[in-house]
Amino acid sequence: MDRQLLSKILAQMKKSLKEGKSIGDMKVSALLSLGQQLEAIFYYLGHELGTILKVKQVKEIKKIPEALKSVISDYQIGNIEITASSDEIVQLTLKGHSSIRDLINKGIKTDVNFCSFEAGFLAGIVENMSDIHCFAQELNCCLQTGKDFCEFMIVFQKD
Repeated sequence: MDRQLLSKILAQMKKSLKEGKSIGDMKVSALLSLGQQLEAIFYYLGHELGTILKVKQVKEIKKIPEALKSVISDYQIGNIEITASSDEIVQLTLKGHSSIRDLINKGIKTDVNFCSFEAGFLAGIVENMSDIHCFAQELNCCLQTGKDFCEFMIVFQKD
């Protein structure tokens, strides 16, 4: 992996997200420059980007959902709705986010989850703000379900 190239891609992704621009083409560029294993690569890229953002530190797990909503809004990632929250998980929906913004309502369907970048990004942001290791997963993708949102779950690692 070329760390210098990765740093340039992440910097451009951060800038584009802050400006509300689509990053789908950069995800393709990252895939071509980093190799195969699409989901793992995009999860990694999203996670790395989430960990370099400047975010407010959160000491209590119960405050993470509101802080996450603020970061998602600041970087114009999409429209977030928290659907469940506990000391173990945060479950949410994300509408109109950068990976699917240009694909939705065009008849494009997939049999697999498509938004591994956003899952990694959510995990990276939460780890960055809380210093709690976590994993995020896309539960349902709008390109599978035909709904206007993707559903994610963030799981906090317990020691």
